[in-house]
Amino acid sequence: MASDIRYITVNGATLGYEVHSEASGKPSIIFVHGYSGRSTKIEAYRSILTELAEEFTIYALDIRGHGASADAIEDFSLASIADDIAEVVKELGLVDALYVGHSLGGFLGLYTEGRHPGTFAAMCLLATGAARGGVIGDLFIHHGKDVEFLRNALRPGYEDPAHVESHIEAVILMDRSVHVAIHDEFPSIDLLADIPSIQIPTLILSGAKDDVVPIARQHETAMALPRCKEVIFTNLGHSFPCHAGIMTAREIISFWKFDVSNLQ
Repeated sequence: MASDIRYITVNGATLGYEVHSEASGKPSIIFVHGYSGRSTKIEAYRSILTELAEEFTIYALDIRGHGASADAIEDFSLASIADDIAEVVKELGLVDALYVGHSLGGFLGLYTEGRHPGTFAAMCLLATGAARGGVIGDLFIHHGKDVEFLRNALRPGYEDPAHVESHIEAVILMDRSVHVAIHDEFPSIDLLADIPSIQIPTLILSGAKDDVVPIARQHETAMALPRCKEVIFTNLGHSFPCHAGIMTAREIISFWKFDVSNLQ
C-alpha cells in the first residue's frame, strides 16, 4: 500500500499526510496516530489501513511535531493540534468524514469535535479516554534518542518486532520540546464534562488488557457520549489496532455501514 507523503499548511504549520485508495464516491476517513507515533510510513498501522482502504479513502495525518510533521513545533499545544485537524478537514474538503484516532489520536478527535462541532460525521476512538488520558511520563523526555533504551521500553507493547522498530523511528524524529509540552499539558485536560455535547455517532473500541489507558476510563468516556457504541476486545491491550488491525478495521466498517444511521 505504497503512498507518497503530501503536505498541507494550516494555522502556520506544514503537516504531512498520506492518501490511500483515493477514489471518487468513497467515504473519507481522517486517521490520526497515537502519541510519539505517526500515521505515515509506519509499519504498525499497515494492516488496519490496508483493510479500511477497501471501503474508504484514507487521509493518514501526522500531527504537529510527529512523523512527516516533525518540524512543525511552533505554538505547539493540544488545542493547536485540534485546530489543525479541523482546518485540514476543511481545506481538503472532507465532507461527512469519519474520524479514526488511536490513543492520543482518539483524544484529539474528541477535542477537535468539541472545539469545532460538525467537523466529522462520526468518530471511531481506539484505546481512548476523555480525561487523564493515559500514561504520559518523562520516558521520551530523557531517552527519546536512545535507541536501545527505547527498544527495551517499547517491546512489551507490541507482538511484532517490526512494529517496535517502526515506533522507535517515529520517536527519534521528535523534538524533545514536544515531549515536554505533552507531558506538561496532557494530564491537566479533562474533556469528560464537555463531551455530552458531542452529538455525532461514536464507536469506542477498547482492549480489556490495556495498561496505558485504564479500561474503566474508556468505559466512562463511552457512557458520557450520548450516541456511542462500545466494543471491548477481552484478550487485547493498548496496541490492538496494530496487531489486530484486520479485526479492528472490520468493527469500524460495520459501525459505518450499519450503526451510524441508528445512532443519529
